Amino acid sequence: FLIENSITSMMLDSSIYVFSQKVYLHSFYHAELYTAKKLLSLNENKSKLSSKKINQMIDEAEENEGINLSQKQRSAVFEAIKSGCLVITGGPGTGKTTIIKIIISIFEKLGKKVALTAPTGRAAKRITEMCQKEAKTIHRLLEMEFGGDNQKFSKNESSPLDADVVIVDEASMVDILLMDALLHALKRDSSLILVGDSDQLPSVGAGNVLSDIINSDLINTVRLDEIYRQAQESLIIINAHRVNRGQIPQLDIKDKDFFFIRRQDSDSIIKTITDLCKWRLPQTYGYDPLYDIQVLCPSRKSPCGVYTLNKILQDSLNPADEGKIEKKFRDANFRVGDKVMQIRNNYNLPWVKNNGEEGMGVYNGDIGFIKSIDKYTGGITVVFDDERSCVYDGAILDELEISYAITVHKSQGSEFPVVIMPLYPCAPMLMNRNLFYTAITRAKNMVILVGREDCVVKMVENKNQILRYSSLKESLENAKDEISLFKRVYL
Repeated sequence: FLIENSITSMMLDSSIYVFSQKVYLHSFYHAELYTAKKLLSLNENKSKLSSKKINQMIDEAEENEGINLSQKQRSAVFEAIKSGCLVITGGPGTGKTTIIKIIISIFEKLGKKVALTAPTGRAAKRITEMCQKEAKTIHRLLEMEFGGDNQKFSKNESSPLDADVVIVDEASMVDILLMDALLHALKRDSSLILVGDSDQLPSVGAGNVLSDIINSDLINTVRLDEIYRQAQESLIIINAHRVNRGQIPQLDIKDKDFFFIRRQDSDSIIKTITDLCKWRLPQTYGYDPLYDIQVLCPSRKSPCGVYTLNKILQDSLNPADEGKIEKKFRDANFRVGDKVMQIRNNYNLPWVKNNGEEGMGVYNGDIGFIKSIDKYTGGITVVFDDERSCVYDGAILDELEISYAITVHKSQGSEFPVVIMPLYPCAPMLMNRNLFYTAITRAKNMVILVGREDCVVKMVENKNQILRYSSLKESLENAKDEISLFKRVYL
């Protein structure tokens, strides 16, 4: 009775929305509904260019870039030019970045304004380097407004983006609220291209947006499944695809980029990882222990989890020193030089760059290093990957975590030269194929698995994931017949 009254009260004051045995927060319901309708509306847009002209431009772009697209890749580029909305999905080594470069070059030759964006700073930085075109985070592209706890953007229906084409990389990371905000900022005749790997872990925030869009079969989608010849030489890519297909990765091939070091107990796993980070990888390959190597753990609290490894790696890689200022906060002991991560979105935290550029906003998953600690105020200055410098006082120190080791979930959208992953039993829901696949695909140059072979088998065989309650697929199906009405009401 009490629960029923509470639900009724929340329905009356519009806190929640209930239908078909589903209970939504109001904002999520409307975000899902709008996303479905706007995607379908964009999907109706078609280029006036003839197929012959598009194919001719693809030929020219191939010649200019010095590459030969596969049939699937060519189809993806063709649909990107022809369609108003497109999803391009595929695993590592299938040429997603190459396709983005070709698409950008063709649209720019047509005189179109192209906006390249990604969910995180690291992902935006990576695609900028790969495509030689500036990519902004979605928050920055939409011009985040500051002064409140909720995300609000200057770019919206009343003030849309000045872009004819918006390309979103790492689209699997985009949650339903951010997708809703992005779609509100697109002009009715814009083109939207979502690029991502639908087999990665879903977004940290609510929803399963990319997978729901693909599974609806209502939005143009091209799935890339052919591995580039160059990528076929990488055992990282070969094993990533093996894991994704439910096959055990090749573990005993030497002199490649994928290694498995068998260890049975947690102490020997931790000792081996510490030795790899501090001595073997720096001395043998020249990798920087702090900037190049990232330990990715399935869990936080297991014997080989984030908490345990961070304490040991911190003492090994950045030990206490008389001249090194420290700041104790709860269970953490921050030191100058520590690798740290922002663990939740803070839209109001000011930052400044070396070139004098100023702004506000630091986001969940941003990684940086402690530059200094004020011994009088205790303020901690952190410099992030993209040179943003922020000062953390005691009120927001709970937003920072030591990050020599992080969870696989926190690594989404990032890429590291070297990934080391401990393999030791932990919660069954975290020992799954999806998480294992995501961890492997975070590595650019080298993967090192340290631990038990039975854990490899368990993760590959376990297809179960934490269930996401989402109705975007159903919303797309239900909205298909309402597009014309939607255009009159919303557009």
